[in-house]
Amino acid sequence: MGWFHAHGGSSRPAVSILAKADGRPAGAGVLLPRRHLLTCAHVVNSALGKDMLAPDHPGPIAVSVRLHGPEHTVEAHAELAVWIPPRTDDGGLGAFEWNGDLAVLRLNGALPPAIEPPSWHPMAKRQLVRAWHGSGEPGVFADAEVSACDGRFGYFDGAERALDIEPAYSGGPLWSNDEDAVVGLVTAKLRIQGTPRRAWGIPWQRVTRELDDAGAGHLLPRQPAEDLSDHPAYAELVALLDGPLPLSEGWIRCCRTVARQCGLGHRADGVPSAEEFAQLLLTRGRALPALVEAVRGTAGPVADDLLAIGRRCGLPKLLSPGEHERLLAQLRALPEAAAAGVPGAVRAALPLAALPAALLTGGDGHGGLGDGHDGPGGGHDGPGGGHHSPERDVGGDGRGGRFEALIAHVEGLHGDSSPADDGAAPAVPGLLRAVEFVAAGCCPTEQRAALRRWNAAVARRLGVHDAALMDRRHDAEQWARNASRGTAPRVVARLDRCEPSPGGTPVAAREEEPERYRLRLWCDDGDGLRQVSDDSERPRGAQEVAQEIFAAVGALRRPDPSGPRPVIELIVDRDALEVPVDRWKAAGPGAVLPIRLGTPYPLVVNCPELRELNGGTMLDQWRERWARLEAEEPVHIDDATAPDPEAVCGLLMERLTARVTVDVAAHRRTGVVQMCLAAGVPVVLWDRSGEQGSPAVRHAAGAGTRQLPEAVRTYRTKTLQRPGDYPGRPVLAWADAGRALPRLDLVDPTE
Repeated sequence: MGWFHAHGGSSRPAVSILAKADGRPAGAGVLLPRRHLLTCAHVVNSALGKDMLAPDHPGPIAVSVRLHGPEHTVEAHAELAVWIPPRTDDGGLGAFEWNGDLAVLRLNGALPPAIEPPSWHPMAKRQLVRAWHGSGEPGVFADAEVSACDGRFGYFDGAERALDIEPAYSGGPLWSNDEDAVVGLVTAKLRIQGTPRRAWGIPWQRVTRELDDAGAGHLLPRQPAEDLSDHPAYAELVALLDGPLPLSEGWIRCCRTVARQCGLGHRADGVPSAEEFAQLLLTRGRALPALVEAVRGTAGPVADDLLAIGRRCGLPKLLSPGEHERLLAQLRALPEAAAAGVPGAVRAALPLAALPAALLTGGDGHGGLGDGHDGPGGGHDGPGGGHHSPERDVGGDGRGGRFEALIAHVEGLHGDSSPADDGAAPAVPGLLRAVEFVAAGCCPTEQRAALRRWNAAVARRLGVHDAALMDRRHDAEQWARNASRGTAPRVVARLDRCEPSPGGTPVAAREEEPERYRLRLWCDDGDGLRQVSDDSERPRGAQEVAQEIFAAVGALRRPDPSGPRPVIELIVDRDALEVPVDRWKAAGPGAVLPIRLGTPYPLVVNCPELRELNGGTMLDQWRERWARLEAEEPVHIDDATAPDPEAVCGLLMERLTARVTVDVAAHRRTGVVQMCLAAGVPVVLWDRSGEQGSPAVRHAAGAGTRQLPEAVRTYRTKTLQRPGDYPGRPVLAWADAGRALPRLDLVDPTE
């Protein structure tokens, strides 16, 4: 045993393997890296209701399993990946022994970060071991001592006043507290009269041989005792830790601090060797940040060197155990309404980061953290902000688990900026930027200050310059101000095509006549809709329509001139979705500038006709999709991903995404767009120019969903400046479920 050693009891490393017939424990197993489990083959046979020592391969089967973490219990299915059957006919076996008897199962989904595979260590005589019952109950365990081990079989005798090992213990880990590792698997109990309570298991030594022979050795974890000298960071760490640092004042205190943060005990005297410390830093995910935190105050250059090694060699954990625990505690303490805004804040902070939707919605797509709350204090929707969706109950345990998973994902992202030109200052990590956005947009005053203090302390430990962190804080405050300004004022315009006059005009002449439209206008300053149009039945040309809409925008009351731009929302039928209203110019004596309708203001279209085709079901889905505006990943539809209507429907129904981009062949475009809108997708972007690989769609892809109206407006202005570089004609359908539409059914144009 080295200077560092296991401290106190361990968490349960056992996994429950459940019987297919009744769901009761058939045995146990142990977690391996990369979502694999190891158990005995006879446990799988038992779970399937077969003879326990049957050697034949069960085929492509799956069993139910239950994994027990420190805070979460997870149920999942696991498919059989490796089968090493029990072998009773090998030479040199006793009457109660057999070889083989191993099975590796592959889990069908990811696990919470807190559920990690244990370490392994060779079994040896006189080791004190603990085995858990297949139920996984924390108090149902048996303690024993290894009485003999030849590397092939390990025998262990039950301790006095300890529970006896029964069949449901089979396949589970034999845990050694002294080694802080699993040393083998429970296999069978010896039922011989007159013997002590003796059982035997498969030692780690044989596990490695059997899996290596089966071509599955790569699935096993690296042993802590294994030589790590080939790791790219090992030599650098040893050289650094073998330098002047161990001679410095306070080094013993630093070593003890790292041990405490990592949950380890330590010897009362001396210090760890450079080799042992390097091994700890490479096998304990948060040990290196803990050491940096411990030495930052007294040996800043060494802290910088440690961080540089970690970045070069891809050591993934950013936070020390203490920093991680404090951040998690602060997020868990947020009021529910504030916690609901965290996903929107993280999305706004890291718009280009790939954030799995399960981290934001809770995995099953229901009751997630971000349902309908995307701005500061619970969310402001729409092109410029402003709607509260109904709150959902997110229990403390579920919320904490998702926060833990979100932290684990975001802390592995690269910095949100490049290092300083001189290379002296590191990039600001994405996690620190996200925390600034959460503090600015989601937290009450006291918690905002506490979260910023946490962020500043971590930034100092990482060597991030104060000015760089202040830049991120400024960005976050600007985002929070913009998102909290309230609803963007809007002009709602109902546009209806007029049928050509059926009089004596020849057909050819009628076809050459410019389109004429009926127009009804409403203004919405944030206090509700008010109709502002007169003579709505009079046919108008495109220029006159543009002139009247511009006049309505000018009539909007804007108490905050620095707030979001007014939005023009066109209500159209399905046949008018691609009418180029954004390119219409105003007419009349005041039209000095050739301003097109879609350049000074965001212009979006809304088609209630398609949304209402399928009745209440799709209307409910529309509202639910809107509530997930920031939580779900966007969907892109092109001819490769969805070559036919069935494939399009499958993509739309797979999950309740709120944003779809369409880039298909021109002859398919109208049908695909209408399918999206009929499915209740509230935000759909496409290019009416007909060019595949649309530059307009690509331009908008990097924008956050709430920034899309402004991104499309900006593209339209660039089209006027450099049409050769910006040839697209983007159309954005936007249907905010939180903003009322006019009661169009009360106005009958035929009356």
